[in-house]
Amino acid sequence: AGDANSNSLVNLVDIIYVVNFVFKGGPAPSPICLGDANGSGGAPALPDIIYLVNFVFKGGPAPVKIGLCCL
Repeated sequence: AGDANSNSLVNLVDIIYVVNFVFKGGPAPSPICLGDANGSGGAPALPDIIYLVNFVFKGGPAPVKIGLCCL
């Protein structure tokens, strides 16, 4: 979870990927649960972006893995 571009790291690039998806209609993470950083289920949204920013820049909690695609 949180690794929206599937490169095995959660970093600024993933934040940008999710921002582009949410606000600009960019490509969705595949599978979609990779962009669901806060574990709420469904497609990535603004709370997932905030969660990723907190994790990457503030040392917040790690992204929450849910569903089979992120385990």
